[in-house]
Amino acid sequence: MNTPLSRRNLFGLIFVALAVLWISRCGRTGTSNAPPLAPGAAPTAHSVTLNWNASTSAVVGYNVYRAAQPGGPYTKLNSSPIRPTSYADSAAQAGQTYFYVVTAVDGSGVESRFSNKVQVSVPFP
Repeated sequence: MNTPLSRRNLFGLIFVALAVLWISRCGRTGTSNAPPLAPGAAPTAHSVTLNWNASTSAVVGYNVYRAAQPGGPYTKLNSSPIRPTSYADSAAQAGQTYFYVVTAVDGSGVESRFSNKVQVSVPFP
């Protein structure tokens, strides 16, 4: 059955070219390597911020998914659809590579197909 989301291929093109990623490194500036951590020291906090353009279809929000491998499996990061067209993944770990996709959710709770994936490598430390 065709829904408004599938007819428009909602995210096939929107998120591909328009997803903009920033990797925020709290507590670090410059490009030099940080000194090794002392035993018991807390690691440097990292986050990945995803931004996208709003859907042109009527949606109630978006779901954000993350995987450690390009083909998944993907884990939903938000518990319910989010309204903003951005998401900060503050659980990202230093030295890891992640793959993110986003879906749009309509008023009936139907999700669009996954957007194209975006790869992010979080710096270490």
